[in-house]
Amino acid sequence: MKIKNNIYLINRFLNINIAFNDCFFVVDKLLINKLFYNLFFFFNIKKYISITLVNSNYILYLNKKFNNKNIYTNVLSFKFYSNLKFNLLGDIIICPKILLMESIKKNKNHILYFLYILIHGFLHLINFNHKKFNDYKKMKFFEYFFLNILF
Repeated sequence: MKIKNNIYLINRFLNINIAFNDCFFVVDKLLINKLFYNLFFFFNIKKYISITLVNSNYILYLNKKFNNKNIYTNVLSFKFYSNLKFNLLGDIIICPKILLMESIKKNKNHILYFLYILIHGFLHLINFNHKKFNDYKKMKFFEYFFLNILF
């Protein structure tokens, strides 16, 4: 499925939207469905997440504003905190252009790399991080575990 300037409900708890015209990415709806079904089931998540694809200038802006980092990045995760009873876990912001350039540089399949980055962003939403080496190893384990389930 090609996504451009639309919001698609991928399954009950997931939507993808495009924030800018110059972002174009081919997304396999069934593969993303399977991935997030496994993630939601394994971690017992019953909240919505939003995935937004943005251009490189906007992800740089967000990284500066919220992380005080003046560097481009492929993914940002923003957990939703509220005392209200919103059923939103958070947002995963991805820059397909940066992701594609990284996949070429790392000699990786861009679809697999996109799925890997989705998993990475999701794990951040459920409080995984990679600041300490043991946390890094645990996060890497789950990233490859869920990627391998798909194939």
